[in-house]
Amino acid sequence: MTYDAVIIDSHVILPQGMVDKNIIIDEGKIVGLTHDTPACDNKINGNGLISVPGPIDTHVHYGVYSPINEAAKTESHAAAIGGITTMMRMLRLGDPFTKSLQAQLDAASKYHYVDYAIHASIFTKNQINEMNYCVDKGITSFKIYMNLGGEIGHVYMDMPPDSSDLVAAEVDVTDEIVEQTVKTAASLGCPVLVHAEDYESCGCGIKTAKEKNQDGLHAWSESRST
Repeated sequence: MTYDAVIIDSHVILPQGMVDKNIIIDEGKIVGLTHDTPACDNKINGNGLISVPGPIDTHVHYGVYSPINEAAKTESHAAAIGGITTMMRMLRLGDPFTKSLQAQLDAASKYHYVDYAIHASIFTKNQINEMNYCVDKGITSFKIYMNLGGEIGHVYMDMPPDSSDLVAAEVDVTDEIVEQTVKTAASLGCPVLVHAEDYESCGCGIKTAKEKNQDGLHAWSESRST
């Protein structure tokens, strides 16, 4: 049998430690490790190099300050340079998923240099009702922001593809939305990522910082509980 490629003479990092074996690749997948050099179309010399599994970045925000058709290229290119082989985007949409999601998926599919997945953020009761629609579209994890509500519900949503305008919104992620999101995700067999800051506590901290005429990143950090 002739394989697509074999990486020879590299140091391979495995869970049990480092081994010196050749890596067999076929149809885009690693299919084996061996001390032999099987027939292949492309022999890659890894002498003196280290082969490691591609890291997965599970928490990335992009598509907010530039549209996904631009951000996917720049951010996934940077990820690839750093060795990241899969990135997981925190998608924020203010509209119903049935209205805006497909355009995001279509644009994203054209411009990534590495593998990617999506966490869909939930802000409204309507979006909770559409979580099964997301699953049908291949999105199987969700995100909730407990820090967005009350007087500090301001957030920027992801831009529509090919847009140049920021999408500002006011949201109120109530306890009911949090509870129903978790219950619905459980019924769908999906995990939920939680930004676990209480918005009332954050609001008090921000108010105190403003009263002291404090601004900037340090003031923002100090407004959060530790």
